[in-house]
Amino acid sequence: MPRSALRRYFRHGLFPQLMVFEAVARRQSVTRAAEELHLAQPTVSTQLKKLCETLGLALFEQRGRGLQLTAAGRELQSACADLVALIERTEERLAALRAPHADVLRVGATPGARRLAARLVAGFCLRHPGSQVGLHVAGREEGVERLLSGKDELCLRPASEDRPALATNPVAAELLHLYAPAGHALANARAIALDSLAPEGLVLREPGSGLREALLAAFAASGIPPAVRAELPSDETVAEAIAAGLGVGLLPEGEAHSLSRAGAIVTLDVQGFPLRREWSIARLRSVRLSLSAELFLREAIEGAEALQPRGEKQALPA
Repeated sequence: MPRSALRRYFRHGLFPQLMVFEAVARRQSVTRAAEELHLAQPTVSTQLKKLCETLGLALFEQRGRGLQLTAAGRELQSACADLVALIERTEERLAALRAPHADVLRVGATPGARRLAARLVAGFCLRHPGSQVGLHVAGREEGVERLLSGKDELCLRPASEDRPALATNPVAAELLHLYAPAGHALANARAIALDSLAPEGLVLREPGSGLREALLAAFAASGIPPAVRAELPSDETVAEAIAAGLGVGLLPEGEAHSLSRAGAIVTLDVQGFPLRREWSIARLRSVRLSLSAELFLREAIEGAEALQPRGEKQALPA
């Protein structure tokens, strides 16, 4: 329905009028409805008159001493029942947020998404001071298991991974560059061919890491055998190893920022890079989210556009 069609409902006091109508329709009497609502009978009659004027339809017709709903009245009574049920459900869930010890929202994240997850959690808690959020960082398979077991309601994970039991919403993307130690021979080169890095020692993440898989896939696609020098357990250790001169590695911009700004590592302008890594928030399709989880998800989606980087080349698993 176009918004212009709803203009007639933008009236002050429409909700009280609907509640008065609901009581009169249910009790089939202005007098009994007035008693139930603790209102004067003329007030109830005035509210009904205003509602009929707003809708442009008669809602009751007099039958002897009683009132009978018109066709429009029956339609509105059904809508009021749905509205009351919706408000009751909403109030029940809002009450949980008003409680001084609200339930903790459990959010998971894969290791590569931990920085993004921390930012989202911090922003959410600042916007909603009464909320409590627990963040658990785990591998991709453990993250799925935690969703399936109900330990977490939401999980930040690679957008490229599709699981039938999970519904996902994209929330962020980041660029992945190849970095080398300061003073590297190719530091100032432009449009470097990937095969120029064949002799270089590669600093990789551990087996199973998305960054490792992405870099090895790029070498394989070019038919270049990689010269692996080290396998390290985290982005931080890879960055530090590159800065120490151990070799070349693939890192997210955010992870490399401090060392790059300090001049300890440099970005290599390699053909086909940077790569793009996308993140989604996953949840179980079969489970209804708590209000806190719904708010967290909605705000993350609304803020996704501001987190999108520019100039990326392609998407890849994390």
